[in-house]
Amino acid sequence: MKSQPEGVVREDESPESYCKRITRDRAKNFYWAILTLPKDKRSAVYTIYTFARRCDDIADSSWDVSRKKDHLEQERENLKSLYEGNPRGKLYEALGRTVEKYDIPRTYFDQLIQGVEMDLTKERYSTFKDLKVYCFRVASVVGLALIEIFGYDDDKAKKHAIDLGLGMQMTNIIRDVAEDYSRGRIYIPEEDLAKFNCDFSRVDSNGVDAQFRELMDYEAVRAREFFRSGKKLFAYLTPRTRACPAGLYGIYSKLLEKMESSGWQVWDQRTRLNTVRKVSAVLGQWLSSLSR
Repeated sequence: MKSQPEGVVREDESPESYCKRITRDRAKNFYWAILTLPKDKRSAVYTIYTFARRCDDIADSSWDVSRKKDHLEQERENLKSLYEGNPRGKLYEALGRTVEKYDIPRTYFDQLIQGVEMDLTKERYSTFKDLKVYCFRVASVVGLALIEIFGYDDDKAKKHAIDLGLGMQMTNIIRDVAEDYSRGRIYIPEEDLAKFNCDFSRVDSNGVDAQFRELMDYEAVRAREFFRSGKKLFAYLTPRTRACPAGLYGIYSKLLEKMESSGWQVWDQRTRLNTVRKVSAVLGQWLSSLSR
């Protein structure tokens, strides 16, 4: 767990350079996909990522809950000031230019803050319907903001951007299931745990068992259903911008595939793709998307 949020601002760097540095240093999966974008759009995406990273880092820090809430409230106030034309600090200066150029609604950023705030008070989800609200707020709203930068020709694109975010977040939940459990948090819905008679305390003590594998199979099917819809987003974007979401789809699909092929051995080790596999996934999906 982090002692404090990352992202110390250097006096000698521009707002855009600050956001680029944070993204390069922290966005292990996103960065390669972002590189496929034209320079101006790439710079705008860096600002979105850096805002999301800052909020997530506050929620994941070792600060007490009261302090985390205060800092997230400050980010909310910073957003308000930004949309009133008075950005505070380098992140918000850069984000302000992105928001103005691409006309991104404030509600997307407010909902992201609401999502990370859920982590401060909620440790369990009874149903997938409940979990879906969280996934929408921490992942799908980022996709909705990003497609304003990418540009799209039909509002149907929004539904598919939402679903791509849901698929990516479900993949994250599967990958991080043990780490989250060690923090006292279980994202997998309680109704699913009951359905497969899966007890994480038993898995933590004895290792991956048949019930856990069946549960992960079930969650993977759910993630892939969202990916199938999310993949339809690419057709609504120009060939020059669709490479970024297509690349993210490729990376997260490969990540899910790697976890599945291991027999869901995700409890004692964090599943990662090396750089070659990430670049291959991005290029492969980009080329495939050009034919749509």
